[in-house]
Amino acid sequence: MRNSLLLTLLLLLGGSALRAQTFRASLIAGGNFSQIDGDDLFGFHQLGANAGIRVVALLGDRWRVGPEILFSQQGARRKSNSFEISAFDRFDLSMLEIPLMVYFKDWRITAEAGFSYQRLFNYTIISSGGEDITTATPLNENLVAFKAGVTFFVTPRFGMNMRWSKHLTDIDPNDSINTSFKGRSVSVRAIFTLGQGEEIPKPPTDEKR
Repeated sequence: MRNSLLLTLLLLLGGSALRAQTFRASLIAGGNFSQIDGDDLFGFHQLGANAGIRVVALLGDRWRVGPEILFSQQGARRKSNSFEISAFDRFDLSMLEIPLMVYFKDWRITAEAGFSYQRLFNYTIISSGGEDITTATPLNENLVAFKAGVTFFVTPRFGMNMRWSKHLTDIDPNDSINTSFKGRSVSVRAIFTLGQGEEIPKPPTDEKR
């Protein structure tokens, strides 16, 4: 009897907490500018998609936390008419990405930082001579990256996001390409928040007279 009462109390408290918690969902669409450190190809010349969904739990007026589920294309590419000494022409990497981010909101601006698990499910590697050397160059399928960025909300539902990302784990598992082979990317994305959107408070004013 005592256990039943305790279980009932826990269920009631849990239900109240869930009702009190507020969640917000957003759609994400944009692109990546990326490169790979260690491939001797310089510059963020590889373009790719970055799109998916985001769900956040509001932890008050300023803080929120939540995951994203993204389709992300990254890699590296030789710039046209380049004289770079790299043995590669390009890397095309397609990933399923799950970032877990913490957000701090102030007026129309939201700062963000967190870590991302990336599952590499498809890739292509082209040598400087134009040969497909994908099968001869195995890559790490499980990657972790650090991410930081900022979003400016133009309206309560629509915002523009810029995010920087760098791998913490090596893409090359056997150091056959380079002892340090990690990707970097800059993402530019549109954020569309469902429902009533984000609350945009009025800018702070000086109350002194």
